[in-house]
Amino acid sequence: MPFTKLEPLLSHKVFRWASGVSALVATALLALGALMADPSMRPAHSGLAMAFVVTSLLAGLAGMRYGKQSNTKGLTGHGLGVFGVGLLQFALGELGVTMLHMVLGVLVVGGAVTFFMMSLKQPSVVTAADGDAATTT
Repeated sequence: MPFTKLEPLLSHKVFRWASGVSALVATALLALGALMADPSMRPAHSGLAMAFVVTSLLAGLAGMRYGKQSNTKGLTGHGLGVFGVGLLQFALGELGVTMLHMVLGVLVVGGAVTFFMMSLKQPSVVTAADGDAATTT
């Protein structure tokens, strides 16, 4: 079946950038978390965690918008789930619940990177033999 790659919608570009920034911030948080034996890293880790909460919310909302436009299932749940678990993880870190905070941190980084990988998928159109076009993502 012949198919054509489409130009990304503006919402797809915003989704890709927002989820990419969120994944980068999450990866930096993981690196800073690994260096937490030094107590002077705690303010940087906490500040970056606040930035992650904001970027993950933006990525979740951008994923929700693009998911509605492209009829892609799962983007809203995945994006807002990463935000929700990230928010819970931030609260646990502030409360000093260390072990659960670390476990959720690794899961959040995996979720954020996976969400970014989902944003890299290009929309395309499959043209059937009778000339009808069906959009796939």
